[in-house]
Amino acid sequence: MCPKLIDPAEIIFLKGDINYTIFYLESGKKVVSAYTLKYFQNRENMNGFLRISKAYLLNPAFIESSKNDGKNIIIQMQNGSQLQVSRRRKNLVDTKI
Repeated sequence: MCPKLIDPAEIIFLKGDINYTIFYLESGKKVVSAYTLKYFQNRENMNGFLRISKAYLLNPAFIESSKNDGKNIIIQMQNGSQLQVSRRRKNLVDTKI
């Protein structure tokens, strides 16, 4: 499956894995692409997505909740995944969530 055919509204989050990107979809499927996460972050159709760390780009429509314990921000996604926000991106995420 080519990532160009995936509707961004179906994407829960993207995970960067060296020079590959793994798409986690609403249907429960995972799709692997041979492009980097940065490539997808700069795509026009991914405009509303949040880059929470070096490894994750997520769709805010699928955020279930977030916890801030003072040190870390953990984002709970609708599919059950828990993603940690990097130290350097805390301020950006605080303003968007």
